Formats: sequence, structure tokens, C-alpha cells
Amino acid sequence: MKFIAAVPLLLGLLAVPAVADTIRVERTDPSHLRALSRSSIPQEVIPPRTRHVRSQAVYNLPMGLNGLTRYDAALSRLCQRGAFGQEMDGIYWARTPDKRYGVAFSGGANLSDPQNKRQAGQVYFFDGQDSRCNVFVGEQAKLMPHYVGH
Repeated sequence: MKFIAAVPLLLGLLAVPAVADTIRVERTDPSHLRALSRSSIPQEVIPPRTRHVRSQAVYNLPMGLNGLTRYDAALSRLCQRGAFGQEMDGIYWARTPDKRYGVAFSGGANLSDPQNKRQAGQVYFFDGQDSRCNVFVGEQAKLMPHYVGH
């Protein structure tokens, strides 16, 4: 009888190390988790690319924008949010006695218009290209006598 009672006890003792072996997890050496030493990797030297863009006056308006353009509140709000504006601020510009305005054309020249708000035959004049942007719209045919671009 003692033998029969000892068998389950002996089997229980033999099973404990087997269970402990399956639960035990090997740990990674902490030195394997360090970041790579950047000093040993040679740095690649990439020379900066220079982009030359020529600014160009396209309109000379001695009397200013009066009578040639109208203020557009909706486009001005879009411009203030960055949703309507010049691709490059000042690449095309209009000369007036008191101010210099950025210019973009409805054909897409220098115009960023992701919502497709442009109208054919229009020229857009920008006073600022930030949160205070004002947009003035003029008819290209009416502005042609003042065109000085090449």
C-alpha cells in the first residue's frame, strides 16, 4: 500500500522540474540591446542642391489695382488657410506705386489650387501669403495693356 501511495508522489516530483524547464525563458544579454555606435558608421556627405529661380515682374500698374481688380473674400479665406495661393511666393509679381503683389494665373502658372476654385481668363493678385492673405481677382484681357512679362 505504501508503494501505491508513493508512486503518485514520485510522479509529482518528477513532473515539477519538467514544468519549470518549459516556463524558464532565456534572457538576451543586455549588451545586445544597445543602439549602434554612429561614430563607426561613415557619414555620407551630400552637397546641398541649389535651385535658381528668377523672379519676374509681369504687370506694371501705375494706378494700383483700383478699377482693374476686385477683392475676393472667399479666395482670401482659402489663401489664409493655405488652400489657394502661389506655388512660390513672389516668382511672378505686379509693381504698383505703394506695394508689390504676388501674381498667379488661372492657367495654373504659379497657382496652387487643390479645390479647383480658379476661373478661366482671370489673374490672381496676392497681398501676403500667410494668415493675413488678401486675394484680388482681375480679368486677364483688361490687364493686358499693363503686362510687361517676357
